[in-house]
Amino acid sequence: MAWVLLSLLLLVLLSHAPSALPATTAAATTGLRVAITRTESPSSFTFKERFHRAVQRSRRRREVLKLAKCSRHDVEGVFKWGDGEYLIELAVGTPMQPITAILDTGSDLIWTQCKPCIRCLPQPSPYYDPSTSSTYSVLPCSSPSCSGVQHLCYQNLCQYGTSYGDNTETRGFLATETLTFGRKRVPGITFGCGIWNNGTLSDSTGIVGLGRGTLSLPSQLHPRRFSYCFTPDNSSSTSHLFLGSKAKLGRRHRRGRVQTTPMLPSPPAVPFNTYYYLPIQGISLGRTLLPIPKTAFQIKKDGNGGMIIDSGTQFTIVDPAAFGVIVKKILSLVHLPVDKSSDELLCFSWTPGLHRLPEMPDMVFHFDGANMVIPRDKYMLSDPDEGFCLAIVSGNGTSILGNYMQQNMNILYDLEANSLSFADAQCDQL
Repeated sequence: MAWVLLSLLLLVLLSHAPSALPATTAAATTGLRVAITRTESPSSFTFKERFHRAVQRSRRRREVLKLAKCSRHDVEGVFKWGDGEYLIELAVGTPMQPITAILDTGSDLIWTQCKPCIRCLPQPSPYYDPSTSSTYSVLPCSSPSCSGVQHLCYQNLCQYGTSYGDNTETRGFLATETLTFGRKRVPGITFGCGIWNNGTLSDSTGIVGLGRGTLSLPSQLHPRRFSYCFTPDNSSSTSHLFLGSKAKLGRRHRRGRVQTTPMLPSPPAVPFNTYYYLPIQGISLGRTLLPIPKTAFQIKKDGNGGMIIDSGTQFTIVDPAAFGVIVKKILSLVHLPVDKSSDELLCFSWTPGLHRLPEMPDMVFHFDGANMVIPRDKYMLSDPDEGFCLAIVSGNGTSILGNYMQQNMNILYDLEANSLSFADAQCDQL
């Protein structure tokens, strides 16, 4: 398999890479601001095709998260199956080499594709070349970081490897390097230098994990908090990620006050403490609290259930029992012909000039001590040529609050207080 091929060809990499250097320690950051861009939809796809692709990506993403619970040594990640992810721009090495990676609160490992590529996926920029960097250092197998990922040892060097739910794989060296965020250079960051990569990784070079695990960017930089604000998918403006002292909720909120809810610990049955669980109590549409069974969002003994917030999943996924109640209420509010061409999505036929989009109340996610208000255009999608569709899908297991509902919302993860705060914002003005 890939491990055998990788081991046979590691001598090629070692002949190009600098000798392992003493690892440096990542300095605590006083505050970072990083640009976030959004991957664009291919123009050849219609709205409905893009919608179906987005649903499939979200469901496959959920399967990746589900599979990640099987082993504490697996590295979880979201891959670019199309549009729908947010990318951050940074640089790696000395001298600096630019990379663009998927921002992912549902994984921990930071990794990028590297030269010399035994097998690499297409990407928009040159592959990172460790042989030209004076700050690149492969970690020995004795490093504590090495035990945090699935790995093998070769000449006492840590080789990481992981597989994903869509058969995407990445393998290479676990190393330390200097990362640059804007003008801020941070040495000694542990990352994966992927030299054998298979599957799909369109328009990005790798992943930056923001999860709770030890190898994530927040865990390595040790900020007390981080925040992001996603611009809408139809906006050309740049979003931003803030870490440390720069992470705070701004004053430009369109409505309402700042809401704060505690984040729940991972269930005991989930050995890898990556995900940010939220204490969801129920969902309303307008003034109506929907009759969703309490069991729909309960965390079960086997680790399934509950709700996590994830920047790498586009559409929100809820338990089938909750989905059925939501659909019933939507059908009572929208008096348009139901499009029966899709049996897995709730879509309505809509023709501008003939039909007006219905006025619909806000959807509210009720968390412990906080209410997340979601206007119509963040839980429904509309296209003048194709239709009017619910941006929520059904899925067994853990529910996921996706990035579509998080748009134009300033969201702050307080890692010290173990809480999530949020407020409506104009993200292009932050």
